[in-house]
Amino acid sequence: MTPRPHGLLLLLALSGCTDEASGPSPFATVPGTLGKLAINDTSIFAIDTSTNTIVELGLDGSMIGKLPTVGPVSELAAAGDLVAWVETEGTRKNVRRRKAGVVETLSTFSPHIAATAEGLFYSDTGLIASWNDAVPTRIATPTGDVTLIGIDASYAYTLETGMSVQRYDRRMDMKEVVVASTLGATVRDGILGYRTAEGVRVHDLFTKFDALFGMPPATYPCDLLIAGRAIMCGKYRCLESVTEELLDDPVTGYTSIGRDLVWGKTAGASTELYRIDSEAALK
Repeated sequence: MTPRPHGLLLLLALSGCTDEASGPSPFATVPGTLGKLAINDTSIFAIDTSTNTIVELGLDGSMIGKLPTVGPVSELAAAGDLVAWVETEGTRKNVRRRKAGVVETLSTFSPHIAATAEGLFYSDTGLIASWNDAVPTRIATPTGDVTLIGIDASYAYTLETGMSVQRYDRRMDMKEVVVASTLGATVRDGILGYRTAEGVRVHDLFTKFDALFGMPPATYPCDLLIAGRAIMCGKYRCLESVTEELLDDPVTGYTSIGRDLVWGKTAGASTELYRIDSEAALK
């Protein structure tokens, strides 16, 4: 069995209580309306959409504080000891990162970010780059505005203007189409999850195996997330061609490390945070 990240041990212990009559109990209740979530080795981060700020919590849900922001926050990513976000300041957008306790700012035009154990990466108009040193390093030069959705040791994966998924070789300035048309996509650990009118599909980036993985209602909006072997679409879990309502709406945001899924649900003026095993748990 592969060991879980050390930082999740306390979280696992605190979130395992379940009342069969009322369902799983939240491990934390946080004031505000939390949206997008991200998690690294030590903290859980969330965009508070009611105040346009970023909340930092311990893995046990305890409040740590708020990150320094100057404008509305649109994206959030974390990994290792890194957290990064995109915020608007006047007519420009900034990529900001906090690493080893130091916050730095990079002014750009239309950035989209991804964080891995390797570090921080971003796309912008005509550019895909890593920002792991003082000065960003170009990886590829796409045509127009693309959205970075994932990165590995060999490729950067993007969602293009026409909603195709393409990958850019990090060793040479070449690209190829992975999937010609989608309604949204996400990448993790060699797997592409993407949505079509038919449903949610899974595409193995190495073997090119491609299959229907689940069928959430076509009118149900969601951002896809890979958690272990499952692909989440809001409250729906797609796993080996079976679709189940694993979570409860309104799902305001979620993030994962391996198969451990942390998700938020609005509760009046607060947000309840839950942890669940995305592969084994049943509603």
